[in-house]
Amino acid sequence: MNSYTKIIRNSFIFALSALCLGYAAQDKKQTPPGDFYDEISRLNKVFSEVNRKYVEDVNPTELTDAALNGIRNILDPHTTVFSPKDYESLKVSMEGKFGGVGITISLRDNVLTVISPLSGTPAFRLGIRAGDKIRKIDGKETKGLSLDDAVSKLRGKIGTNVTVSIEREGVPDLMDFTITRAEIVVHAVPYYGMVTKDIGYIKLATFSDKTTSDVENAIKALQKQGMKKIILDLRYNPGGLLNQAVEISELFLKQGNVIVSTRGRTQKTESRARKNGIVKPEVPMVVLVNQGSASAAEIVSGALQDWDRALIIGKTSFGKGSVQTIFPLDNQGNALKLTTAFYYLPFGRCINKPENGIKGLKLQEEEDSEEEEEAKADSAKKDTVVRDTFYTNNGRMMFGGGGISPDVDIELSPMPWVVQVQERMAMYFKFAVKARPGLDKAGAKVDANWEVPDSLYKQFKDYCMKDTNFMKVKSNALIGVDQLEKSIIREQNYMGDSSKTVTDTTLAKRLAEMRKALEDKRDAQFDENKDYIKDGIKRELLTAMVNDSVSTAFSLKRDEQLKEAIKYLTDMNLYKKAISAPAKGASKKAPNKKK
Repeated sequence: MNSYTKIIRNSFIFALSALCLGYAAQDKKQTPPGDFYDEISRLNKVFSEVNRKYVEDVNPTELTDAALNGIRNILDPHTTVFSPKDYESLKVSMEGKFGGVGITISLRDNVLTVISPLSGTPAFRLGIRAGDKIRKIDGKETKGLSLDDAVSKLRGKIGTNVTVSIEREGVPDLMDFTITRAEIVVHAVPYYGMVTKDIGYIKLATFSDKTTSDVENAIKALQKQGMKKIILDLRYNPGGLLNQAVEISELFLKQGNVIVSTRGRTQKTESRARKNGIVKPEVPMVVLVNQGSASAAEIVSGALQDWDRALIIGKTSFGKGSVQTIFPLDNQGNALKLTTAFYYLPFGRCINKPENGIKGLKLQEEEDSEEEEEAKADSAKKDTVVRDTFYTNNGRMMFGGGGISPDVDIELSPMPWVVQVQERMAMYFKFAVKARPGLDKAGAKVDANWEVPDSLYKQFKDYCMKDTNFMKVKSNALIGVDQLEKSIIREQNYMGDSSKTVTDTTLAKRLAEMRKALEDKRDAQFDENKDYIKDGIKRELLTAMVNDSVSTAFSLKRDEQLKEAIKYLTDMNLYKKAISAPAKGASKKAPNKKK
């Protein structure tokens, strides 16, 4: 790429950013499109003037980076430009393998901490534990090191060494581990197992190169264990490779069934099942989805729903129905990820939610800014707007443009406030790290059948109540009392009674009583949720002292959406009623087209 071409490219991108930041704030009227190359010429002149005459020197790299980020403001959030480092990370996530040590890490209290070692990896074999704090990497302090930089230092060429200095609970000195990097394979199926004597369960976490083989292996293993019915869990699955979504769908559909099609300005494709699935059509199936299920996960769940092959249970999915294509920009590793098409399900549904694109967000903002009276007047009209309707193979009505709506919507029970704080602040994880040395010393056999003793529950309660950060977190009710006190003081000042404060009035006693009652409630919530808290302690100790699989199997016993799936698969009359065609005369099947 010559210098003139670079200037043209940079000027174009820079001006696009300027347009999105400037024009969008001026006028809601659409600017009529101009000639593409005329606009490039005009923008090039602007960029040239900035480059030559701006009051200070301008770093062209910073301008370009800012402009590249700004592109999404006029396109959509999924279009972006990758730096060489980001592009390499993307390829690693898609390939599902890399050279590394085999640990999941995070920042806990701003300290680089091992969340869990991956079974069978070099770190696992050397005895690195969940909760170990990484204080040095190759002799250099990790304080202030970002998570991304730490990952970069731990990953490397297979066969090379990296030394980590570990701080461990109960050990006075740092422990040095020299780890030989190996190929680390991230499995798309982190867990599978039987949840009843005839119902198999598969957790599918992502769609990478090895996803189909991982799922096939899980299915075959479950079939050997007597699986007669199956649950596929796609909750919090962000998607991934399109070809893997097609191949996963093939495992359950009939040869020739349409799975997905893509339509854009420069591409139009259709994918069908090339063979009959390895799971027979008569095997009842449930797919679990939620608001974190996106892209490829929505293709699989939507295709199975359209063909009435599976009952969808959970919450409405994310609604990312757009196709991204990667275009390398140069030989240095920069690349453009560009939205080039939309996904369409077998019978015509497009699952992409309008708000998942910038244009949709702008329309939403414009609607929100309308006068309240006008919004109220229009509300009845909006309620009667006909949505795009489609029908499954059995004739069940579905709607387009809003993700995958479950056939059975499950509203989860709210989590008690004190437990929310414990989960958010990783109190179970931190306590498990602290409690493990004592349990090891006592010879405790922590396994799936182990029960958390009351003495350990009390230790956890005391641990939380002594944690200053935990105790600083206020409930919404306590925050409300603080706001009430401020409002009273403002009212006193407004009324000219600035010499008095709340403490000078009888309200002070009432406010103190309210605070005391709410603080006591925090303490009471521990005992009210004792069983839940014990489960949290056990979950983290199983992860730390046994493995993720045993911990996951234990956690699934409390899963409300999974319980609902088991209920439908246990009662075949209930299952068939939910997935079958509407009763005669209740609904008339129409052609699969917009209504």
